[in-house]
Amino acid sequence: MITSRFFRRLFLPNLLLICLALAAVGIFAAKELYDSSQEHTAEAMHNQSVLLAGLIGDDPASAQRPAMTAKLKELAGQIDSRITIIAADGRVLADTESDAETMENHGQRPEVLEALRRGEGSDVRLSATVHHDLNYFARRVAAANGKYYFVRLAKKPQILIAHLSALYTALGMAVLCAIVGSALICYYVARRHTAPMIELDHFARALAGGDLERRLLWPDKTELGTVADSLNTMADSLRSLIAQNAKDKMELLTVLASMSEGVIAADMRQRIMLVNGSAARLLEFDPDQAQGKLLWETVRSEPILKAAREVLDGAADKSFQVGPVAGRHLEVTVCKLPRTGPAAGLVIVMHDATQSVRYQELRKEFVANVSHELRTPLTAIKGFAETLRDGALNDPVKGPQFLQTIERHADQLTNLIADLLELSRLESLPELPQSVAVDLGQAARRATDLLMPAARKKEQELNLNVAANLPPVSGNPGYLERAITNLVENAVKYTPQRGRINVTITAQQSCVVVEVSDNGIGIPQEDIPRVFERFYRVDRSRSRDMGGTGLGLSIVKHVANVHRGTVEVTSTAGVGSSFKLKIPIGQMV
Repeated sequence: MITSRFFRRLFLPNLLLICLALAAVGIFAAKELYDSSQEHTAEAMHNQSVLLAGLIGDDPASAQRPAMTAKLKELAGQIDSRITIIAADGRVLADTESDAETMENHGQRPEVLEALRRGEGSDVRLSATVHHDLNYFARRVAAANGKYYFVRLAKKPQILIAHLSALYTALGMAVLCAIVGSALICYYVARRHTAPMIELDHFARALAGGDLERRLLWPDKTELGTVADSLNTMADSLRSLIAQNAKDKMELLTVLASMSEGVIAADMRQRIMLVNGSAARLLEFDPDQAQGKLLWETVRSEPILKAAREVLDGAADKSFQVGPVAGRHLEVTVCKLPRTGPAAGLVIVMHDATQSVRYQELRKEFVANVSHELRTPLTAIKGFAETLRDGALNDPVKGPQFLQTIERHADQLTNLIADLLELSRLESLPELPQSVAVDLGQAARRATDLLMPAARKKEQELNLNVAANLPPVSGNPGYLERAITNLVENAVKYTPQRGRINVTITAQQSCVVVEVSDNGIGIPQEDIPRVFERFYRVDRSRSRDMGGTGLGLSIVKHVANVHRGTVEVTSTAGVGSSFKLKIPIGQMV
């Protein structure tokens, strides 16, 4: 962790620096002790050499060697040193630890040469005689005969070393204690300084983990306190930004969810970032599983995928129509997001144009049907008029027949135009301009009374059954009577001689039902879904001969729609048909 590394960086360098300082102090102190001990030893050997020179006398060469050697050994034991008497020519006259006669010439010993030059000399080296290190000190002493000799002392350093070892041990223990104490102090200081950093680290990790409610409480206003205040302010700002971002995202998702247009947003790799329910409905896929998938894994329309690839490759925005896709015609717009970096990508917007395409087709079909329906009577009128002009007008038999035919086609043309105007008026009304209480029983009586002569002419049985206490409906009496009249007129036209037509008015739950049934020619099952379309006829030639315009049932459907009602049909070819017009009771329209 970052706090552990910070603790090590703060603790270890300080401890190492203290250890190096204490080591330097220890080494310096040990050297000073050693140098001080050496100076003390040299001073002691200097004093001892002066005393020895006085005790030996002016002429050690003439003295009895055994007696002098014994005397020197006694003195050496008292001062804990080796004593050697050396003549001016380097011969050893006496030695307390070796036989002087067998010892080599000592005239070239360093301490002797130094004493020859300066009067005194010292050296520390391995003794060739006793085979261990010795501290040497030599003094040049003037003899009685004008000559001189050397008094040399040699002291073993073991005692000095033992003393120094004891001092070094004590010094080392002191240094060790100082290091331990310094380590504890450094550890305390490091922990004290790293504790705030540990708290800051935990706070930062909590923020990274999404805990935006956590805050730092800092009692003092030091530099770290300022940092803590800044982090608290940053946490407040971050919480506000995240809340605002979540709110904006929710608003965006709400807007997208409420849109009727389908929207798909994808990144530069065509991975879906955002999709709404309308897009899933239009292209028939699961919106919950589409998030994060590639575009081609979800969208199955090749024109849309091709346009997406071209736009991502740098092409201009594309708008086009595809279909049918899942049974729908879609108007699609593919455009590139005006961003760079990770947020770049594209947006696909789809609009369901099925109704518009269907209206265009219906319009084309309507224009074609109107043209056809108008052409037929106009052609007949023109043809018979030309025949009359060419002389048939004076024919007592053909003239009246042709005029009657012209009149019949003119009436058909008039009825067609009237029905077209009525249908156009109904389609342009989102709701009725006024509505009153209407008794559908009375409307049905007026319709049956109007068509009773036509039914009797074909020897048909036209029956009207109105339920008692029939509730009124709210609507336009003229339109409702026209719808019932069209249903009864249709039944009279397509029911053969001596047929039966029943008109029944009943109340069912929340609506009044007008049912017109007959035992006429019926309607084939494949034609039933289209009988309410404009100009649609099951038998075109027969319907035209009967004076039908092909708009009667379309008018019935539109009257039902503006009254918030419905119209249904059940029929069997060769058996008969039943039409039911249902109008809500008391429904204000």
